[in-house]
Amino acid sequence: MTFRTRLFIIAFALFLASCSSIMRPPPAASYMDSYKSDNAVNSIAFSYYAGQLDNGNHERNSYSHKSHAEWWGDATFARYISGGYFTFGFGLQTFTPFLQGGFVSPYLGLTGWANTHGLFWAPISKTEDKMFFANYTGGGMLIEQIPINNTWKIGFTEHISRNGRELYYVDEEGTKIDRYPRPRPKFYTEVGGGFYATRPIGENAKISLEFRYGRDIDEKRNRFAFTVDLWGFSGAIPIGGNDDIRKEANKNTEKMKTLKTTLADTNSFHTIKRHWFHVADSSQTISTIFRPNDSIIAVTSKGICYNEESNTAWLKQDYGKMLYQISVDSLDYCQQMERKNLLGSSILEGVLLSLVGIQVTANPLASLAIGVGSGIGFWAAMNFGLDPEEIEPKIYPEICSEKHTKEQIIEWLKQYPCSGELKE
Repeated sequence: MTFRTRLFIIAFALFLASCSSIMRPPPAASYMDSYKSDNAVNSIAFSYYAGQLDNGNHERNSYSHKSHAEWWGDATFARYISGGYFTFGFGLQTFTPFLQGGFVSPYLGLTGWANTHGLFWAPISKTEDKMFFANYTGGGMLIEQIPINNTWKIGFTEHISRNGRELYYVDEEGTKIDRYPRPRPKFYTEVGGGFYATRPIGENAKISLEFRYGRDIDEKRNRFAFTVDLWGFSGAIPIGGNDDIRKEANKNTEKMKTLKTTLADTNSFHTIKRHWFHVADSSQTISTIFRPNDSIIAVTSKGICYNEESNTAWLKQDYGKMLYQISVDSLDYCQQMERKNLLGSSILEGVLLSLVGIQVTANPLASLAIGVGSGIGFWAAMNFGLDPEEIEPKIYPEICSEKHTKEQIIEWLKQYPCSGELKE
């Protein structure tokens, strides 16, 4: 299991662990742009809510005194993976993780979403107030999209959803008894519609402006949402059946028909620290291709041997046990691999666990301790619990920028002669 796969599993477990149920409809444009995309769509959106928001209303009875509070804004982070006409997505809307999926095409989309607390955790609770329908927020949306030209698209949306806002227990003075962010959810059913306009910004990013109107049919309120959605594209998730993964697998299968390959034998080649190599032709490798700049095609390897008789080298596939042969005339050795700095990932894991902690404990000091401990634990696990060679390499423009002469390359390769099993 690679580092990226482990990191994805850790992040997804944290994603499912949250207990917030408060959510409103996610943006539409980035979801529609996932249609048949080989890459994952990564979206970040900011929404501002206006209209007849439910703030400051009070409910009094002989048992309790409650106050309502409705957020005026949300930040939504989402990732969409395309499978042709079907898209699966997951994300975080402020404190609420959610899953999303549905049909998508160039002109028509149909999507549904639900908060993960209602889907995964509430159903296994034995208390009545935590059952599925008491904690569910989600809904469905129909989207019609019209391309105006090569730059602009517009879309129209119609939705029905169960949304949430906060309900606090307060004393007679109106002071909250429970500390933020542990409110009880109070839900309402909304129907409405909207429209958006989208266009590219730069080479690999897009932006949309979206307006949505919703009618609260439970309490006869009118609400409005204004959303700015920014998204770009990245490689596929490290596990699953994304088109990008399938294409790369097919490419390697085709390459193996023309390349000389063999299964790795620890007695037949030399194990080295993961090293960068410059290749002149990407079709001559079945390793992951990196392009630090337009003129460099680089791969990494943790195993090598040199056959002086045929003037070829064998490199070990960076993920896997396969060795493939490449001509020395198409190869150059570069720097030893440097790992990506894990500080940012450790801080991110700490922040996520801290947010979960404050929802579970309602204690800022306890949640801070949980966040710091989990961040340090993640850093220690990545540095000492996993094989450092599996962690994704740091990529910078200077990789393989220094070129060596043929004589220098051969002299360097002679350190790693092949044994008899790999000689032709």
